[in-house]
Amino acid sequence: MRYSDLESRLLAAKESGRFKSLPKGTAGPDFQSNDVLGLAQNTDLKKYLLGRMVQENLPLGAGASRSISGNLELYAQCENALAHRTGVQAALLTASAFQANALFFSTVPARTDRIVYDKSVHASMRLAIHHSRVPSIGFTHGDWQMLEQLLNRPHAGNTYLAIESVYSMSGDVSPLNLIRALHLRYGFRLVVDEAHSIGAMGNNGEGWACTDDRQSWIFASIMGFGKALGSAGGAVLGPKTLIDLLSGTGKAFIYSTGIQPLSALQVSTLMQEPHWIQQGQSKLESNLKCLGTPTQPDKAGWIRFYITKPKPEWEHQFGLKYLSPPTVELGAEGYRCMVHAHNTPAEMNTLKTLLIS
Repeated sequence: MRYSDLESRLLAAKESGRFKSLPKGTAGPDFQSNDVLGLAQNTDLKKYLLGRMVQENLPLGAGASRSISGNLELYAQCENALAHRTGVQAALLTASAFQANALFFSTVPARTDRIVYDKSVHASMRLAIHHSRVPSIGFTHGDWQMLEQLLNRPHAGNTYLAIESVYSMSGDVSPLNLIRALHLRYGFRLVVDEAHSIGAMGNNGEGWACTDDRQSWIFASIMGFGKALGSAGGAVLGPKTLIDLLSGTGKAFIYSTGIQPLSALQVSTLMQEPHWIQQGQSKLESNLKCLGTPTQPDKAGWIRFYITKPKPEWEHQFGLKYLSPPTVELGAEGYRCMVHAHNTPAEMNTLKTLLIS
């Protein structure tokens, strides 16, 4: 069989820099992964979780969608723990944050509504918005005046505002008080991607919006467990009515097998026993101090992006990848460097020397 059409598309992707090749493994210290608290490789946590899997005779997989026979009791325990820790009414587990975005935007906003979104939100959120076929418009990242101009435009339906709590490339932290003030003024339904803040922010890993009044101004949070929580999967959090709508009518949920039980157990454990998170946060903070640069209040200190020309020594010594368009904007090419709790003092000193040289 001939696949000339696919071959031409593949070639075009490679020539334009859109093709992503899979690495064969990483050598040297970890300054790329999102496992910022080191929980994915925490030996004590692994022993504890695997011990519980055996002791409680938990299955390795759900075996079916949750609407059939795969609705494990463990899922409800995890969802309740997430809701309790973050201060919302309910939560719904998904296989990934990507699926959580697809589920939300394909189910909730109606064709008579509109979606306003930050152009720098994660690709999974942008794709979900695009495929929802709901009228949408993006605003330039951090341009709050432009956002307010868009919100000022009259619209008969509901307005959904989609942002990230922490932006994965720049490390920018969304200004919570400003967003809350805009909500009071315009009454939109706020949807926040908290993939990079859950676990990493808040004393107990509650995330970006750990405020007593979050239910009054945050409509939905999209969670991803593959970052600071060191696991896999995702969730949508919000009012019970929203979660019931998603679980009862959302095709992306109804026709999907339940999340891996081990992931649900890990997230449930971290939410109920936050000392695992606190230990990671403490080690991470110590490593950030090693860099000698003060953490800015509007930045996530563990995410460092360096706009620069290609530096082969960075790639060789730390396995960093040079990021270019369309991953980053033209003129903003450079390296994304992640600091972790599990980086050793020697690694941090080497990194500091390399980055300031």
